[in-house]
Amino acid sequence: MHNSTWPGWAWGFEKVGSLRMYVWMGFLLVMLCGGQAVAQSDEDCMECHADEELVREGDWRPGTSVFVDPDVLANSMHEGMECLDCHVDATEDHDERLPALACADCHDDAAEDYDGGLHGQALNAGNELAPDCAACHGGHEIQTVDDETSPVHRANLLLTCAECHADSSFIQRARLHRVSPLEGYQQSVHFGALAEEGATCTDCHGAHGLYKPSDPRSAIHQMNISSTCGQCHEDIQQVYEVSVHGQAVADGQSDAPSCIDCHGEHEIRSHLDPKSSVYPAQLAKTTCVWCHESERITRRFGLPSHRQESYADSYHGLADQAGSTTVANCASCHGIHDILPSTDPASLIHADNLPATCGECHPGAGANFAAGKIHAGSGDSAEDHPFVSMARTLYLWLIVIVIGGMVVHNGLDMRLKGRVARPPRGRYHERFTVNERLQHAVMAGSFIVLAYTGFALKFPNAWWAVPLVWLNGGEETRRIIHRGAAIAMVAVCVYHLIYLVATVRGRDQLNAMRPKLQDARDMAQMIGYYFGRRPHGPAFDRFGYIEKLEYWALVWGSIVMTLTGFGLWFENQTLMWIPKWGLDLFTVVHYYEAWLATLAIIVWHFYWVMFNPSVYPMSLVWLDGHMSEEEMRHEHPRELERLREQPEDGKESKDDS
Repeated sequence: MHNSTWPGWAWGFEKVGSLRMYVWMGFLLVMLCGGQAVAQSDEDCMECHADEELVREGDWRPGTSVFVDPDVLANSMHEGMECLDCHVDATEDHDERLPALACADCHDDAAEDYDGGLHGQALNAGNELAPDCAACHGGHEIQTVDDETSPVHRANLLLTCAECHADSSFIQRARLHRVSPLEGYQQSVHFGALAEEGATCTDCHGAHGLYKPSDPRSAIHQMNISSTCGQCHEDIQQVYEVSVHGQAVADGQSDAPSCIDCHGEHEIRSHLDPKSSVYPAQLAKTTCVWCHESERITRRFGLPSHRQESYADSYHGLADQAGSTTVANCASCHGIHDILPSTDPASLIHADNLPATCGECHPGAGANFAAGKIHAGSGDSAEDHPFVSMARTLYLWLIVIVIGGMVVHNGLDMRLKGRVARPPRGRYHERFTVNERLQHAVMAGSFIVLAYTGFALKFPNAWWAVPLVWLNGGEETRRIIHRGAAIAMVAVCVYHLIYLVATVRGRDQLNAMRPKLQDARDMAQMIGYYFGRRPHGPAFDRFGYIEKLEYWALVWGSIVMTLTGFGLWFENQTLMWIPKWGLDLFTVVHYYEAWLATLAIIVWHFYWVMFNPSVYPMSLVWLDGHMSEEEMRHEHPRELERLREQPEDGKESKDDS
């Protein structure tokens, strides 16, 4: 009996016997599976792809070789797999372009990440420029990521990504916004450390799940940058995320700086590299100013404005502009990654912490370091202490009035003397001894060096200041030269004081230089002469008001410059006795007194020694110490009269022979 539950057609097999049953089963299998069995053999594929000269034809990547070397496949990580395991749709003769590979059948997690990422979305949208799996991992020669021959091995990723991202024509066709990431990365500290597990492309951008920087899922989205960098720089990440910058980023402030805003994106260099954006000399010039000199950002967040300008005008900023890498910069005081508001007790610039912060460079810094504006310099600032502002205003008016008066006075003198014949030369009288000429030489030389090196600090980018930058040591060398000249000037001033007090000649010169009422009369007579109210000028003695004004201005200026200069030189000791605003006052006075003195030398001294028509092109008295009798009669008649009354001793005069 047969089983009554079987269908009729199945019962027929039992009746015709086992042989016929197997024949029918074989026929059904062929009908169901024969389509695949015909083309699934690797040998069938190799009938075409074993041809080394086989290339693509048609519109899609024409000329590309489609030769397959079985040995390459056998040595890959896919050894033992058949063609149809990956090319599942290649069951018969196919078009020039095969359908997508079936990588997802085995690598479903990676495929899911890829499909949701930037590359996958572009490929699925039909963008032929988008890379598929083989574009990065390779084709038949594919190896594991740990294999040094794999294109996705850490050491090779740069070249793999560069196939597209360093190709200028590809960048243009794909409309990419980053035009040279490869060049920047090759200059970075990460590239230099690549052999020692330095960060490569996928460490920052991810592997399969690549997203636009604007996508919150992206590893390089602003909100995720610190976490991405923190994979290697964990300690820094923790410090940054509690800083004012990190908190602003966490709050979603798009203008707040993340790691790449300060360090750069691909071209991240060591902070010791002069080309680095975080090199000490670059911070105040380019890096911090992007935000802190932006009117839009400072206004939006209520930040103090013009901080870079005030810093640049301080000694720190001026030395920084001159190329010093040791002078305090933004990070020296505010911190690097741990930047906090000045109101935060943990901030390096909180009032309670300033002595310790300043003490990093100024040992023994006390509370006086915080008693004033930190960024204050010689320039104008609305936040200056009242005394500092008053001193600046006073000096500006003084310079205008004094130098302006000198210009008018000398202009009148030149206008008149241009029509007066120069006196002939004859017998000479000694005006300055060798000792006095040497004092003048040291004073003149030290003054010139002080003026040059001092203004070079204030204007480090001026063409005439460039030689100091070229010197080995830069700002440090300039400072040594300036202070050396200061010591020379102070030394000659002290010697001159002793000379005036301890020698007969010195006392005689000092007595001749004393201001007298006659000097006021002489000045009035000279002005009258200039304006045609008198037929001739006054009869001057050894020194007239012209020399006396300059001499006593030099005495005053030397005292002021010495006191303020040494106060600035020894600022640590100075700030033990006066507050910070007092040092700011020293800075302003020192700077504007230097201007006053330099302009006075140029306008007053140079005129009477060089440009005065009576002595043009130069009086040689400062070199040989003698003046002709004719010049004495014209310039110092009262002294000449006194000399004639003295007995001849062979020392006071000589013949021009």
